[in-house]
Amino acid sequence: MRRVKLGHHYYYIVTPEDLKNGKYKGKNVVLEGEIKEKPLIEFLPMELPSYRTTFEIFGFKVEFSGTPYIKLGDKVKVYGVFVGDGIIARAIETEGAIYLTEE
Repeated sequence: MRRVKLGHHYYYIVTPEDLKNGKYKGKNVVLEGEIKEKPLIEFLPMELPSYRTTFEIFGFKVEFSGTPYIKLGDKVKVYGVFVGDGIIARAIETEGAIYLTEE
């Protein structure tokens, strides 16, 4: 098992097959893949206005608090917690930037 560090956390480098077997549920993971559909960016106008971006890689839903500049076809590395059917992302790395959420 290889790991990488980003910020204050270590992340297991995983493949889609690793995630499908359920072994990494609840763990910090990093998954690299291509965005196959247009990302959805939502404005959430509650008490503290914020944004949420969702997209899929390898059939896993990725949720990110913020508005990264990503689009259909981009190759991304997603750093976050695997929750069984998707990843709650803490960071998204593209060719041109790294987008981080507040912890």
